[in-house]
Amino acid sequence: MGDLVNEFSWSRSRDATFQDCRRKYFYQYYGAWGGWDVGADADVRRLYILKQLASRQMWAGRIVHDAIEMALHVYREGRDVPVEPFIADVIERMRNEWRSSRAGRYRESPKTLALFEHEYALDLKPEVWQALSRNVVTCLRNFFRLPLLEAVRKTPPEHWSIEHWSKVFDFEGTQVWIAPDFGYWNADGLLTLVDWKTGASDPDATAFQLGCYALYAREVLGVEPAQVDLLEANLREPTVTPLAWDDARLEAIREQLRLSIRAMRAYLADAAANVARIEDFERTEELRICRWCNFRSVCRPEL
Repeated sequence: MGDLVNEFSWSRSRDATFQDCRRKYFYQYYGAWGGWDVGADADVRRLYILKQLASRQMWAGRIVHDAIEMALHVYREGRDVPVEPFIADVIERMRNEWRSSRAGRYRESPKTLALFEHEYALDLKPEVWQALSRNVVTCLRNFFRLPLLEAVRKTPPEHWSIEHWSKVFDFEGTQVWIAPDFGYWNADGLLTLVDWKTGASDPDATAFQLGCYALYAREVLGVEPAQVDLLEANLREPTVTPLAWDDARLEAIREQLRLSIRAMRAYLADAAANVARIEDFERTEELRICRWCNFRSVCRPEL
């Protein structure tokens, strides 16, 4: 196998990191590159380990998403899910991951759970972690009660997509990574793309994310906006909110992508080769961002 090449691409998370802090963006997508190799330079390896950190809220969201994916696989096979035992198993695996992170196992095995709160030794009361697990339980119980799930299960499983659709496509010469959490063809023959949410909703962020799903449907699946239903399923509330879409709004998403890609490339020393220099990426002056940044210990150790 040839050496991996750090090629430029675009994703929603990459765009969010770039907007937060240019220096954080450099560490995440350039400084940490190659750090998975145990023989990597110590500084690169350190950045790679920090890159893997997740906040407790991000972790809880990932736990819920993974559990939903698992449940949908069971349903697709024509079997039922025993809800309470299923949720109890999810929470037990969550506890095991938490113990692994607290023990610092991720420093030797960076692909295991690495919590920001453990790396930076935040003094959190047990009640904080208990509230987190309760939120996971609430979100999963709400998922199983959703009328949306009932509607999904009434459609043939061969019309579902859990994870097998392509997640990347070419957008004007740039590889773009977008993947809906779930998709299926509903009873009216419309493609329904769903985004599962486990925290508070941000209308602007949601509109952009679901708009990217509409672009995904058009570019990857060849489905026009009029044939797509976009849904935000907030499992904490729980609510399912549809987002109206049309060709004009889709063009606005394309323009937003173009601007984001252009801005990222403008920071590169060699855009064609995707070469970046740390000195070209300034640090944010918003210390509230720094305090919760994975790279705080190498970028602003005084905090």
